[in-house]
Amino acid sequence: MQKILAGLLLATAMVAPAWAQSDVSAKLRLMTFGGEAQVKATQDAIARFNEDYPNVEVELGVDPISSGWGDFVSRVLQQYNAGEQYDVYHTAVETLQSFAARGMFIPLTDFIEGNADFEDFDPKLFELTAYKGTTYFIPSTWNNIMTNYNRALFKEAGIDTPSKTWTWEEFADVAEKLTKRDASGNVTQFGYEVPNFFFGLMPWFFSNGTSPITADWTASNMTDPKVAETLQFLYDLIHVRKVSPQVGQEGVENQFFAGQIAMISRGHWIVQNAISSNLDMDIAVQPGRVNNNTVIGFGAYGISSKSQNVDLAKALVTELLSYETQVAEGDLGGAVPGRKSAAETEGFLKFPPSAPLYYETLPSTQAVPSPANFQEVDQIFMRYFQAIMTDEMSIPDAVAAADQELTRSFERLKRVTQ
Repeated sequence: MQKILAGLLLATAMVAPAWAQSDVSAKLRLMTFGGEAQVKATQDAIARFNEDYPNVEVELGVDPISSGWGDFVSRVLQQYNAGEQYDVYHTAVETLQSFAARGMFIPLTDFIEGNADFEDFDPKLFELTAYKGTTYFIPSTWNNIMTNYNRALFKEAGIDTPSKTWTWEEFADVAEKLTKRDASGNVTQFGYEVPNFFFGLMPWFFSNGTSPITADWTASNMTDPKVAETLQFLYDLIHVRKVSPQVGQEGVENQFFAGQIAMISRGHWIVQNAISSNLDMDIAVQPGRVNNNTVIGFGAYGISSKSQNVDLAKALVTELLSYETQVAEGDLGGAVPGRKSAAETEGFLKFPPSAPLYYETLPSTQAVPSPANFQEVDQIFMRYFQAIMTDEMSIPDAVAAADQELTRSFERLKRVTQ
């Protein structure tokens, strides 16, 4: 299964049991993403779908999202332009406005309202899938960034379990206590890793009551003094307190799994690797300055507006969102199930020890900023963030330059969507 993550995989799943309920013959193409847990759960869901539709061939494509969701949007646009689009896409919140603004997916509001089974999903997830009052995507699984920490290293350093209201200052002090150096002053164990990806950074801004773009996702917010304040705090973790490696280094997660970094900001998606690494890991809430808010991102299914088999696509999506599929994804260490009932199983709650925190913190989550020009927002912000963290630009200069580029991007977006 590791080969799945190396590149785009095309696989066909088809089963034909004797008790099939439909004789319809067709072919559906499904594009999904994720690690082994998600892919295995998807393949099993396709097999169950084929029990009812034995003559429907489902071609499964798996995208590793190795270059971020902005690049994924570009690839899907290319598929549509070439007439090679899939019938069903499993995508993420970062892409929803980009796709919906271009009319690439069918409205699903009536389908959702007519399916009482979807009431098992947290209403907040559906609130985040709407575009201009219409829902084009159905949420599947989600991730909120938590502070993942090595319990053994905490115990060794005599540090208590983080509280649900710990502050930035308390966090930084803990990171210093967890950072070890050899006789020459070289770091042998970092207390924390400053994230080097847009989604992972957002909790730091949210917990300071700000964001790189406005709350309605329509303009730059880089000139808010709290943005610079947040960037300064992260810069200081690397260059002043020296508790974090420089951003952009390879294999950071592996260093965490090996006990060389004590804390990282990640979602539930790392659980599988933590278990296989025998890591004594637990989770804590995001440290706060004005609140302890964190970010949420989620997967969602949409049906192509060019699909010739919409009813079959809806039937497939229904199975992909079934209790069985959701339990499998959660229990195998994938993302957090959208169905509340699937997150209450023994398998999901057994690891990490504080697993209930994922759902407990859902009310204090904010969606990752995902305007229709997300691919540009992501690239612009991360370029200047990295320039700051590597001392290529000062925070004031980078903030001003990023603000100008983001403003131009939003102006272009308005011309396209008006």
